Amino acid sequence: MSCILLTGACGRLGRYVLEALGHRRHQVRTFDKAPAPECAGHIRADVLDRVSVRSAMTGVETVVHLAALDASVSAPEQQFFEVNVQGTWNVLEAAEQAGVQRVVLCSSVAVLGLADDRPPDSLPIDETHVCRPYQAYGLSKQIAEITAECFARRGRLQVVCLRPAFVAFDDLLGGVVQALAESDGVQWPNGKSGDGDSIGEPLTPTRSYVGPEDCARCVVSAVETRISAAYRVYLVTAPWSMSPAPTVERAVAMGMPEETVRGIALYVDQPTASMFSAQRAESELGWRARTHFEDLLKAVNLGNGSPTLSD
Repeated sequence: MSCILLTGACGRLGRYVLEALGHRRHQVRTFDKAPAPECAGHIRADVLDRVSVRSAMTGVETVVHLAALDASVSAPEQQFFEVNVQGTWNVLEAAEQAGVQRVVLCSSVAVLGLADDRPPDSLPIDETHVCRPYQAYGLSKQIAEITAECFARRGRLQVVCLRPAFVAFDDLLGGVVQALAESDGVQWPNGKSGDGDSIGEPLTPTRSYVGPEDCARCVVSAVETRISAAYRVYLVTAPWSMSPAPTVERAVAMGMPEETVRGIALYVDQPTASMFSAQRAESELGWRARTHFEDLLKAVNLGNGSPTLSD
């Protein structure tokens, strides 16, 4: 199998991706500024260290670039640019110079700039939706995408860009449960009340999510699948909302005109379908999310059964 360099291997998502690649028997070289004593040959370095990044590319065929400053981190705005933009440039530049064949870049739906008062233009949202971020994190991810497309356009490097929705890690679920109870009136039977301090980022306005194992499977698909385009973007989201409240009601609350969304057949047939469409990932990568939000909660004893909405 191919030799893969995995940046951000010690991060929340990195651990899942490392395991998923291992199950497929890929040879993985890990790169992270945090120590990883369980990984033989781990490179402990920062993606801002260009010399270390270049050195790590030797013999690599594919790079999975996860290393980034996450939206949940409290940091000065310029730090998102220093890590997410310059770090991505360093990885892409070194990969191109080393003759790497493909870079799988982890971006985010934050590039779209959606918020409680910033609705999508249309539903379901797909990869053609305009990007208009208004915060430093989303902007840094958009610029990283533009940078990646520039490198791909030069013809020496293929880039597969993944845009996950909110990745529902175990340690974030308590805060999500509490936030959904307070904002949407959602209650899960036989579950805990949740811990509002366990989430460092606000409840996603679209109520869209993807389970970490599902997200890691998509990364593996992006590594393995034959793709003809030099640059391709994929949304990585579950096809369901994390909330039992109808998706149309959420979209209207965000500011979409009611007449715009009421007649969309998808939401007539499936009232809690996701605002996002991952159809491109399904048709081209053969990937589809498997994990329902209720199953994620059940796994950490935060819910056991179907949620209800309070009156």
